Amino acid sequence: MAMRPNRYHILPSQAMTRRVHHRHSPQSFAVSLASRLLVKNVVRAWAIQPNLHWPFQYVDGLAGLMPHFPHSAQIEPIRLENCAAEWVRAPGVSAKRAILYLHGGAFLTCGLNTHRSLVTRLSKAADAGVLTVGYRKLPTHQIADAIEDGMNGLRWLAERGYGGGQIVVAGDSAGGYLAFMIALAAVRTRVVRPAGIATISPFTDADPARKLRHRNARRCSMFTRAALSMFARYLGEVRLPHDGGTAARVESPVDADLSSLPPVTIHASSDELLLPDAELMAERLQFSGVRCDLHLWDRQIHDFPIAADILPEGRQAIRYIGDFIKEVTAAADGLPGGRRHWVGRQQADFAAAAG
Repeated sequence: MAMRPNRYHILPSQAMTRRVHHRHSPQSFAVSLASRLLVKNVVRAWAIQPNLHWPFQYVDGLAGLMPHFPHSAQIEPIRLENCAAEWVRAPGVSAKRAILYLHGGAFLTCGLNTHRSLVTRLSKAADAGVLTVGYRKLPTHQIADAIEDGMNGLRWLAERGYGGGQIVVAGDSAGGYLAFMIALAAVRTRVVRPAGIATISPFTDADPARKLRHRNARRCSMFTRAALSMFARYLGEVRLPHDGGTAARVESPVDADLSSLPPVTIHASSDELLLPDAELMAERLQFSGVRCDLHLWDRQIHDFPIAADILPEGRQAIRYIGDFIKEVTAAADGLPGGRRHWVGRQQADFAAAAG
């Protein structure tokens, strides 16, 4: 997909807004330290020996066995054409809006269990049902299969009576990549035009060069430069036995024609390795005349809302995302002044934080 040239007139409603959240909790220090000691060392080992039989496929199953914070939600198992999914509804949420959610995990790991707490919190914050998709993963499937699974999720929502103005596509990390690619595919094929896109620490650029040059290549508490280089090589080389030895090309959302996309919100850490992806995507959206609200959170780990049970910053980010979702679906919900209410809520939160 060719990138459109940067010659757009940016209307005020389409301009990029950039908000930096400077305050950080004691919990964020502990989570960052744990990430450096545990996750980063596993990632470092994977970069050295990526061809070992790493048990990534078991992570989600193990997560389902772990103790978890209690959340009351109605969870309905769903079977899409090629994968499992869950329809998650916090108590009392509206039936007038829905979220299609794609989990993170580097296209290799995680799933419905690892992200159930985040999705439940998002359902409550957005006053919406959430269809979370356990899409097919590498290396036994291609990324195109995961996109197809997300498209099937959109069709499932449409069959339940949800129109495009009632649906927001969301995801974190690799799921952020899928959220953009699924939204682009849905608009292109006229399956549905979502009301918005909400992402957390999205992977948007398959080319690692920009990230490797960034200061966060050494500061990130989760990923290493070697791991990023190896991951980029892995994406370029992964192939299936029935492919005839041909690797599928990994397209980058930042290189697509973004002009048809709905409003977007992006939340990322100012210290993570994927910060350049978040910033570049926000810039490309702005150049394409698409409104983008970019939130940067100081001293947080990559994909920090996944730890919202522990991190107050994660809970706050989910609340902001929920407000965004309610705002962009307000017209379909028959509620006037959604943007005004959302901005007023954020201004009040910023004033409280500064006070």
